Amino acid sequence: MGETLSEIPEYLIEWIKKQNVFWVASAPLSADGHVNVSPKGIEGTFHIVNSRRVWYEDLSGSGAETIAHIGENGRVTVLFNAFDGPPRIVRLYGKGTIHEIGSQEYEYLLPSSIRQPGSRAVIIIDVFKVGTVNQTCGWAVPFYAFQSHRSQLIDWAAKKERTDRICGGGSSEKGMMAWWRTRNAESLDGLPALALAQQSSPPPKVLLRSPTQTQTGLLSGYALAFMLGVAVASLVPIHAAKNPLLSSFLR
Repeated sequence: MGETLSEIPEYLIEWIKKQNVFWVASAPLSADGHVNVSPKGIEGTFHIVNSRRVWYEDLSGSGAETIAHIGENGRVTVLFNAFDGPPRIVRLYGKGTIHEIGSQEYEYLLPSSIRQPGSRAVIIIDVFKVGTVNQTCGWAVPFYAFQSHRSQLIDWAAKKERTDRICGGGSSEKGMMAWWRTRNAESLDGLPALALAQQSSPPPKVLLRSPTQTQTGLLSGYALAFMLGVAVASLVPIHAAKNPLLSSFLR
C-alpha cells in the first residue's frame, strides 16, 4: 500500500543511506518545456540533514537542466527504489535551492578536502512530502546486483580541473571552466543554468599587430643580409678549389 508522510521516517533514512543510485526529476514552468530526470550516483554525494532536509553534491555533466529548473521554480523530486530484497519505492517531494561552488553555503558543506572533482554546486532540498510504496508498485522493478561505482566521471573532471590550474584559473578551452561556459550556461529551453558559467568569459584571443614601416624595413634588411651571407658561403669553396693561393689562405 502507498503511504504519504510529511517527513522522512527514521527507518527510511537508514534505508536511503544504503542506496547506490537515485533519480532527480524537475521541470520548467513552461507547458511545452522539457521534463528532466537525472540518474545520480557516486558514493558520498547524497546527504540527509534531518527528516525534512537533504542535499546532494551536483557533479558536472553534459547539461544543467536540474539547476536551471530549480533556479526558476524550485520544484524537485528525488526517487529511490530497491534493486534487491523487498520491493520499495520512495519519493521525496521538495523545494530546492542552488548553491554554486564559491558560495558560502557550498564552502561550508563541501570544503576542498572532501569536494569531488567536477563538483559545481550543492543542491539543498527542503522536503514537504514523502511518498513510499512497499508492495505492488515495486514489483515491476527488476533485481540488480550492485558491483561498483564508476570512476570515469571523477577521472575526467580531475583532468579538466588540472588543465585549468596549469593554465592559470580557467584560461584553457580544454578545462572545466570552458566546459561549464559552453555546456552548462543554459537549459534545453534556454533558461539560465549555472551562473558561474554565465559570468565567466572565454580566454582573450591574441591579436598580432601589423609591423610598422620602420620594422618592415629592418626585417627586409636582415633577410637580405642573411641571403647574401648564404650566397657568399656557397661560392667561396668553389673559387678556393680553383685558386691555390686562396685555398691556402682559407686554411
